[in-house]
Amino acid sequence: MSKQFRLHPTPVSSPGESAQESASRLAVGVTMIYGLIVLTLAIIAGVYLHDWAQQRIVRSSILAELDKIVKPVEVNPALRPEAIASTGGQPETSAAAEPAGRVDSPAQRPVVNILLLGTDERPDEYGPPRTDTIILVSFNPNTGAVGMLSLPRDLWVPIPALGITTKINTTYMLGELHNYPGGGAQLIKDTVSSFVGRPVDYYVRVNFDGFRQIIDLIGGVTVEVPYTIHDEEYPTPDYGVETFHLDAGVHRLDGETALKYVRTRHGDSDYGRARRQQDVIRAAVKQVLDAGTLPQLLARAPQLLMTMQNSVQTDLPIQLAIELAGRLQEQGQGNIEQLVLDNRYGEETFSSEGAWILLPDRARVRTALNAFFAAVDAPPGAEKMAVTNPASVRIEILNGTSQPEAAERAAQFLQKQGWQITSIGQADRSDYLQTIVINYGVADSVAAMVSSQLNLDADQAQINGLAASAPVDIRIVVGRDVLALLQ
Repeated sequence: MSKQFRLHPTPVSSPGESAQESASRLAVGVTMIYGLIVLTLAIIAGVYLHDWAQQRIVRSSILAELDKIVKPVEVNPALRPEAIASTGGQPETSAAAEPAGRVDSPAQRPVVNILLLGTDERPDEYGPPRTDTIILVSFNPNTGAVGMLSLPRDLWVPIPALGITTKINTTYMLGELHNYPGGGAQLIKDTVSSFVGRPVDYYVRVNFDGFRQIIDLIGGVTVEVPYTIHDEEYPTPDYGVETFHLDAGVHRLDGETALKYVRTRHGDSDYGRARRQQDVIRAAVKQVLDAGTLPQLLARAPQLLMTMQNSVQTDLPIQLAIELAGRLQEQGQGNIEQLVLDNRYGEETFSSEGAWILLPDRARVRTALNAFFAAVDAPPGAEKMAVTNPASVRIEILNGTSQPEAAERAAQFLQKQGWQITSIGQADRSDYLQTIVINYGVADSVAAMVSSQLNLDADQAQINGLAASAPVDIRIVVGRDVLALLQ
């Protein structure tokens, strides 16, 4: 069974370290854990029905191939973090993903993988909950690089120990009900590890109350809301609904408003909510690392500790949390890689039992995970580069200039580099001075690779899109700055 988080209120000082410095590091460590989990509640809505805009008829060919595409796998003890740590070996990869194994040189610290689980636990409900928010956070202590991988609740995956294939959000519940060694937390760690081909070292599980309280205790978060949200059916704790409205623009959100922002699905889907979740977690980490926030965190350390004890379950040692926090403070946020395994990486369909699922496309998932982990694993000083197959990335190109056939020339240029161009057209206007690369969910390193080949400054050219109007991974709006390159 999972264990409740427990902390000693008085931090232990190392030799030569003052009590105030030790207390400050403890406060930062505690809040850094919350900086990692603060968005794990974004996709939680298991008690509510999907509001998919379009339902597809089940295709018999898809259902007939389910067993061939995602077969249950046997439990592999080598996937357990403790086994990998003791042997120094690499885990076997599953059919769903086969990224390159991580190799730690003697001078390098290993990447730490932490599974974040979010649950909506209500007082009148009994039994183990489903984890409708699942995020794998990878942290490279050598570079400060952070990766956030969101696994949608409907992802159809093998459950290694039980010999079944089912929706990933039921894994924790099944582990508790079947008395799996280590409980539901260990079963979902093993399942995710098998799927992504990486060891999952620790887990953190949090509920709504913890989310609200920690956001308020760190002083709120500043986020840029890309479009106005007006949700007249936002769910309330008593199973009713209320109206939630938030205008587009930059906002400072308190705990209650932040929770509503990451839970609402108005205007998009579970995938859009997962992207908002990752945006808020970046804002929370930035807030915690702000030097001006540290005195507040030190003063609120007792409240932070109590909130952790009451709302969080984890097997992450507090000593390790403090160490990771210290490294992240020293090195800054570094590179933050974000990936949501949405319907670009699989087929939305039904299981043989009639459940709505996301059936993963193994080739697309493997490509995305390779790029994701390569960016996090990169050693200090390494150039950020995607390990990917360009032909699997769907690119749309729009002409944002007054020059005829600029989009066609850009398409021909990128096709020669091996990229897949799915469509071309005209942008909303023809006076773009700067080319824009809009990322609709692929790894940041993939979009950076496209930008680099167009001689663009990735920091200025790249933006993240929440929902594409067409089935594309990257949209490029051609500006005047690349016309000379395309001649």
